[in-house]
Formats: sequence, structure tokens, C-alpha cells
Amino acid sequence: MLLYKHYTIPKRLNSLKSETCVVGIDLGTSRCCAAVFRLNGVTTVPLDNTGERLLPSYVSYDEENAIFGKTAVKRLRNFPKSIVFDSKRIIGRNLNDIEIDSNWPFRISENNGKVVLEIKRFNDGTTITAEEIATDLLKYIKEKAEEFQGTPLNNVVITVPAAFTEAQKETTVRATKLAGFGNVNLLPEPIAAAFAYFIDRHIPDNAKVLLFDLGGGTLDVCIFKIQNDEIQIISNIGDTKLGGRDFDTVLFNHFKHQLDTKYHITLSKDKKYKLILDCQQIKEDLSPTTSSM
Repeated sequence: MLLYKHYTIPKRLNSLKSETCVVGIDLGTSRCCAAVFRLNGVTTVPLDNTGERLLPSYVSYDEENAIFGKTAVKRLRNFPKSIVFDSKRIIGRNLNDIEIDSNWPFRISENNGKVVLEIKRFNDGTTITAEEIATDLLKYIKEKAEEFQGTPLNNVVITVPAAFTEAQKETTVRATKLAGFGNVNLLPEPIAAAFAYFIDRHIPDNAKVLLFDLGGGTLDVCIFKIQNDEIQIISNIGDTKLGGRDFDTVLFNHFKHQLDTKYHITLSKDKKYKLILDCQQIKEDLSPTTSSM
């Protein structure tokens, strides 16, 4: 019988304590976010330069210093060969395990046993690994979190998909340490979702819960039992190749087909990436509304 780890549901903290100088990071396929403890409780960090809490997981290498978030997204039309995204779907995987997305502006290949992304960098070679991309993202998030918190943050909790392999977990930990963090803890994404839900809600003992977590790039389904304020996982499964990014692809292929068959329009490269971004916006618009222009 497969034994799963137990997780104690955390209690709400009402004041900042020295031992809570830690940052929690969701290193997402499509977006990243981070949270720290403040005097008024847990607070998310403004990561993007626009002040938004959610940071698109896009990195641009067309300048000497890497560029992140919405600024990198906006450069996709003009500098596609220098932009990387979806690196979470590549990190810690063998080349044969990776499903190639035809809309990726980069190619992937293998070099000395490592999977690399072939991109156009400012002045530092033409390849990069998903681990290096994660390191750059985490360095940026660490810098923003420390600037927001006004203190060094050495301890970090990183959420990872339930279906992540040991290789993917190990590579994520390695990237986190390369980013400058000392003490690294990994937390399964469905458990993190459960913590966030239960922290201000009462749930009876012996209750059984089904958690369905559809993210930007991964799907987690988890069944667990609550016993003595602990989460005891009964069943845990997921798909690290299914998420909101795939809905973007469905929309893109639909509109590309419409443009081709109805209007005889063939997309140039810059128009292709504009359509991809427009499809992402349509998907987000259709979450709270019934129509999108």
C-alpha cells in the first residue's frame, strides 16, 4: 500500500514573528506569485513592474539583463527568438518526455545529456536550460520580495504539481538554491490550495475532500481526509501537461483556421504572437463574463 505524507493545517498568524521571515512562491507555468508575512497577516508581493501581484512567467533575453513579466510578454511580437515561457513544462524532464508546442518561439534539443532551449540571447550564447530560467525568475522574485519586506529572505516554500517527478523536484530545489535561497521546502500544489481554503474555515473531523486544481499548466486531483487538524492524502494524481495554456492553444488553432479558411489570411510571425496573446486575453475575459471582443 502506498503511504502518503500527512500535513498539519496551519493556524492563522495574527502578528509577525522573527521565525516567520519566509517567502512562499508559486512558480507557475503561466504566472508566478509570492507571499510574505506582514503585521496584518499574509500579504502577496507586487512582482510585476506595473505593480500587479501576478507575474507572467515570461523571460526576455534580448537585453544584457533579463526582463520579466508583462514587459517580456509585450516583446514577444518583436523579439520572439529571445523570449521563453512554459519552462515549467520542460524543467527536470528528458527530451523524449516533453510535448513540443508548435507555438513555442524556441526550439528544444539535447546538449551533453541536458535539455536546452535554443534562443537568441543578447551576448551570451544561443542556448539556455529550464533550470537557468527558473533560477533567473526566482532571483527576480527574491529581489522583489526582499525589497517589499525590507529584510533578507533566506527561507522559501515553493509549490510544485502533485505529479512532479523526483527529477523535477530536485531540479526545482537546485534552481531555488542557485537563486540565493538557503532553506528550501517544497509543498504540493493541492496541499497549498487546501491550506489557503481551510485557514479561515471550519471543517469537521473525518471529513473527506475532493480537491480539483486546474492551473495554467498543470492539473492536480487529490482526495484527502481531515483528521485531528491534519490532511491525510488518500489519492493523489495529476497531469503536468494539461492546463490553461492548452485552452490558449485550442483558441489559437480555432481562430487561425477561421482566418485561413474564411478570409484566406496567413499569419506572419508577429501577427501569430499577437493572436496568441489575444487568445489568452479572450480566455481570461470569458472567466467572469459571457462575451469578449
